[in-house]
Amino acid sequence: MKYLTKFSLLLTIIFFLNCSPEKEQVLQINGKVIGTETESILLRKPNQDMRFDSLIEIPVENGKFYFETKLENPEAVTLFLGEAKENGGGRFMPLFLENERINLTIHSEEEFDKNIIEGGDLNAQYKKFKENVESKFNDRIKPLQDSIGALFKSDEYNSDKAKLLYAELRETKSQDEKLVIYKKLDHLEKLGQKLSPKAKELKDKIQPIAEEHKMFQQDYIENNPTIVSYSFLLRELIYNKESIDINSAKKSFQILSKANPNHPYNELASNLISAIENVKIGKKYTNFSAPDLNGNNIKLSDKIKGKVALLVLWATWCGPCIAKSRTMVPLYDEYKDKGFTIVGVAGEFYNTDRLIKFLDKEKWSWLNLVELDRKNGIWEKYGVGGGGGGIFLIDENGIILAKDPAAEEVRMELESRLN
Repeated sequence: MKYLTKFSLLLTIIFFLNCSPEKEQVLQINGKVIGTETESILLRKPNQDMRFDSLIEIPVENGKFYFETKLENPEAVTLFLGEAKENGGGRFMPLFLENERINLTIHSEEEFDKNIIEGGDLNAQYKKFKENVESKFNDRIKPLQDSIGALFKSDEYNSDKAKLLYAELRETKSQDEKLVIYKKLDHLEKLGQKLSPKAKELKDKIQPIAEEHKMFQQDYIENNPTIVSYSFLLRELIYNKESIDINSAKKSFQILSKANPNHPYNELASNLISAIENVKIGKKYTNFSAPDLNGNNIKLSDKIKGKVALLVLWATWCGPCIAKSRTMVPLYDEYKDKGFTIVGVAGEFYNTDRLIKFLDKEKWSWLNLVELDRKNGIWEKYGVGGGGGGIFLIDENGIILAKDPAAEEVRMELESRLN
């Protein structure tokens, strides 16, 4: 009888243990810094702007840091030392977050290659991928990259024409003049005259290796559709949109979105792909809605239908955007009653205080809408997520005539269409 009582008690204990709720899994980042007096660690998500977006900032105290949160989805971030925010950038490393414990050892920027990541299946996947890439490509590409670095140091990287333009750029303080110089540099690049003969020769040698690397990465994405692979696709869509193979990108997106249903990256990637495909000269503009300064939601199509329109995506913190917008003021004053309009969209963060003060001073009389904290994804939809903004000239039928046109180009179109 005593045996049966003990046995029953044991079964009861086992039952309650099995029924007790499991401890909730959370992300735990436990870390230390070596050789640096940094006061924080920054984690930047894809397509965030370090200057204004709300980054994850983890305080460092006595050389140690700790961060804990519950993630809805695994994420890819880029890790910086805290001072990168004030410096506008710095050395960085990829980091993958999931509801697991991750231990980090972070060194000074001079020794960032010594950083250690322990924990997380995704981090282990990335480490293995990186090792495979290094074993396959490093011996061939590193000597070429070192040679390019040597050309930079000896001032032999750019052509003589490009050097003269860069010298002008350093001397001028006028944003209007800088815009002209940047355009000349772009023209040199299109003509293949921006680099010195030595630099061009090295670039030509790197090109086939880079193509081979792209194929290697594409194969990895298709066979390993995890957040590690998704980070590769997003990086290409954001930073290499001018040279990306859009068909390969769409194939990767189909595989990754299917493997990661309901992940926020699906909407981000879809917007970026759509921008690359559709925001082109000769294609119809992408419609959107955004609030004006009174909070009224305005649809772009309602304001530009049947008119030649200039869509100006800008920001109060973007000097080149402001300089170019100022050149459009005389055009607007001259043609606003003849079938031409301008719609500005200010990409601001946190609030509109700075924007209101700016517009009170500038007196831009065209309609200005607000894209606050990237809520409507407008910058993504127009493929300018990595910059302050962009300008798009649209005809009366909604077809994009020009991207980032100068005021003279806009005037020529207006004269031929409206006079």
